[in-house]
Amino acid sequence: MSELSNAKIHFNDQGTPVASDFDDVYFSNDGGIAETDYVFLQQNGLPQRWPQHPTAAFHIIETGFGTGANFLLTWLRFRQHRLTHPHAQCQRLYFSSFEKYPLSHADLTRALAVHDTFSDLCQLLLDAYPLCIAGSHRLSLDNGSVILDLWFGDVNSQLPQLTSEVDAVYLDGFAPSKNPDMWQDTLFSNLARLSKNTTTVSTFTSAGIVKRGLQAAGFTVTKIKGFGRKREMLTATIIADTNLEYSSPKDVTIVGGGIASLCTALALTQRGVNVHLICEDSEVAQQASQNRQGAVYPNLHANLTDDSQIHVQAFLFARRFYQYWHNAGVNFAMDWCGMLHLATNSQLKLRQEKLIANALWPAEIVRAVDASAASEIAGLPLQQAGIYFPLAGWLNPQQFCQQALTYLALQPTFTFSAQCHIDKLEYDGEAWQLCTTNGNFTASAVVLACGSKMADFEQTAMLPVNKIRGQVSHIKQPAMTPLKTVLCHKGYITPQWQGEHSIGATFDRSATDAFVSEQDDQINMQLINDQLQQPDWFLNPEVKSAAAAFRATVPDHLPLAGALQANQLYVLGAMGARGILLSPLLAELVACQICKDPLPLAQELVNRIRADRFR
Repeated sequence: MSELSNAKIHFNDQGTPVASDFDDVYFSNDGGIAETDYVFLQQNGLPQRWPQHPTAAFHIIETGFGTGANFLLTWLRFRQHRLTHPHAQCQRLYFSSFEKYPLSHADLTRALAVHDTFSDLCQLLLDAYPLCIAGSHRLSLDNGSVILDLWFGDVNSQLPQLTSEVDAVYLDGFAPSKNPDMWQDTLFSNLARLSKNTTTVSTFTSAGIVKRGLQAAGFTVTKIKGFGRKREMLTATIIADTNLEYSSPKDVTIVGGGIASLCTALALTQRGVNVHLICEDSEVAQQASQNRQGAVYPNLHANLTDDSQIHVQAFLFARRFYQYWHNAGVNFAMDWCGMLHLATNSQLKLRQEKLIANALWPAEIVRAVDASAASEIAGLPLQQAGIYFPLAGWLNPQQFCQQALTYLALQPTFTFSAQCHIDKLEYDGEAWQLCTTNGNFTASAVVLACGSKMADFEQTAMLPVNKIRGQVSHIKQPAMTPLKTVLCHKGYITPQWQGEHSIGATFDRSATDAFVSEQDDQINMQLINDQLQQPDWFLNPEVKSAAAAFRATVPDHLPLAGALQANQLYVLGAMGARGILLSPLLAELVACQICKDPLPLAQELVNRIRADRFR
């Protein structure tokens, strides 16, 4: 985005990265690891605190990610903790780090080359390192046991978006004399807001502005011996007004059988929560998630909107999420082949031109292409210019859901009930009672992720859920075989998979049944001819099959995610045609809300999609 740019750095004669704008080194010339260990780990009592930590997760906040040295050493120590203390309560690390000027991938690669002792972790960080886009980027590492939230932007504007309590603070960054904009009262007051009686703070500096700022925010500050030739540094603790005591629900029941419910089940089982998935169909992904090929790309606006921010963060998270589970053996068809959105009318052309001109998004996310370049990218002749999303693609949501269920069925904390209809859902003051066709069940918490049927319960009847029937057609046309990217117009066309392309989709707001219609196949095909000017490669395609289902939306066209009531009833849905894109991140959000873990989205974005906004 326009307000965010990569750090301007150079390397000194010793190979140490230096911030050109601040005239300060990122770490000492010896690599800085000994200083990190002394200043941040030892003075916060790490790793000694982890074996006795009373909850499943430990949360560290860092100001100034820089080259990631502090995180990398903490990650290494936490790996060692998990190996030596496999039965300790604390088995998950959250590391929330803020960086106003992120290093470019190339500069970070060079800067990390000095760390021979954990080069494997350096490479994993480089593999996951996000694009230069403002906001929170959640990176799940070591099978979800280490979660790095990289907040790109000014810490004094981003830190207020955190709501989760912190266990330790690495107060880092360039020296106050060289970076006074960071060391503000808002920084110290927000750290105090997130702190509890057991929170510890350490910082390399002993500058008076830092000591006074911490004290004014309520911290008790101590000067101790600094590292090496540095005479002094500061540590701090606080007596907080309250310490929230919370334990995660022992068991969560998820209602639904589509991609939202499966993503939620994966997120919760990774956190050790007992999960019961209830599906009214004989198998999962029989309704809105039954498509053969669904496009995955963000809907971006020319101006900076909450919708665009949610979409781009969900998109980047979804890419990492699907790739992780694919690598973990959840086998499903997927291809990050890019997506072309063609400017098929004058209004769309102007909107795309404004999007590119405003330059809110890096070229790795979206760039303009003329008709010639679009044709080369697509592998087929096209008549219109447009915009290209090189990281986009498609996947088979039905295969993903079915394979995810196969994986989950092997987990000791997971159970599945198929062909199970819920007749009644009620809270008895202590737990949820579910009266179903398969018997009665009890749950500490319930997540309703049941698509178009979300509002069918007494507790959700107030939700203004709209049901829109859509049909996707599966066609065969040999002349289309060269297509190598997703094409979007008013509808979409996917590249060939198993000899067929998916095209669609219709929007029927009046239907009461999810029927398959030959007329809708004709509408889908006619739409392509109308929008793409009757291309030769689309002459007389053969319809092989089709799929129809209801999409669920609400009037503001934003999803519903989060608690609907204070008694552990959660909702996840109303994602329209964007379930494949939004489900991974929003399922992570709901899982974190249930477990009281740090959230993967800024609080202002969480508020925009909160499930109780229509109450």
